[in-house]
Amino acid sequence: MKFTIYTTAADFNNDALEILNRHEIQNNIIYKNIGDDKFMATVKDDSGDVILTATRTSPFPMVMYETDNTHNDEAVAFFAHSLVEQNIDVDFVMTEKELAKSFCEHYGKLTGKDYHNNESLVLYVLEKVADIALIGGEFRQVNADDMFYLPYWLADFVPACNLGDYNLPGAIEGANKNIEKGNSFVWVDKYPVSLATNTRSTSDCAVIAQVYTPPNLRGKGYSTACVWHLSKKLLDDGFKYCALYANCANPASNRVYQKIGYKEVFWYDKYKLTKGN
Repeated sequence: MKFTIYTTAADFNNDALEILNRHEIQNNIIYKNIGDDKFMATVKDDSGDVILTATRTSPFPMVMYETDNTHNDEAVAFFAHSLVEQNIDVDFVMTEKELAKSFCEHYGKLTGKDYHNNESLVLYVLEKVADIALIGGEFRQVNADDMFYLPYWLADFVPACNLGDYNLPGAIEGANKNIEKGNSFVWVDKYPVSLATNTRSTSDCAVIAQVYTPPNLRGKGYSTACVWHLSKKLLDDGFKYCALYANCANPASNRVYQKIGYKEVFWYDKYKLTKGN
């Protein structure tokens, strides 16, 4: 087997892109992590075929994919050993459930790190929004007038989704970028009550994230209305699918997405790895 770390996106794409495109919705986060300043790696078998791909944008999790979702424990063990050999520290991973556990077992054994399941996620995909009754209000794009609250919502979203710490300066920067890109939308019931963002896309699929409703406004149907309208807009714009992630342990958000018409298609686990005592 051969382990390769890539310094340019062009070289990585030349080796891995066709393989990733076979399951492009599943690999939407890997695409986001492709760049000259990102961690990008592959494992190839003795024939030179890529059998495992990994990318990461720190401090977010390392994301992995086994070609065609064919599990190869030997390749995972080789990948873990190669990371240790190259002195590459891994403290956070997110990938398909079997692969995530296998990697943590091998990497933990080599490094002495403990690992625990930080979160289990389900990937939902939608082809058509369901015909459902929605609460009254208005759906609109965010603008500069929303800066008095939007950064606080985005800052709270990060720890609420186990993605990191509350970071208001970073959230201010993120809010300004969303306004500039025109990819964030709110549901308004006299005042803004819920948020959803089209954070990225593949060739056929728009990915929705940053779905947030302040705690005191939850359970009123605001998230349902906001996500329903954004999903419909993206489909009307020409995307074949919409996709989003939900925490398996949050029955309320799962009910919302299922009500809109989203179907479960893939399951992931996130693991944190820390130095053992």
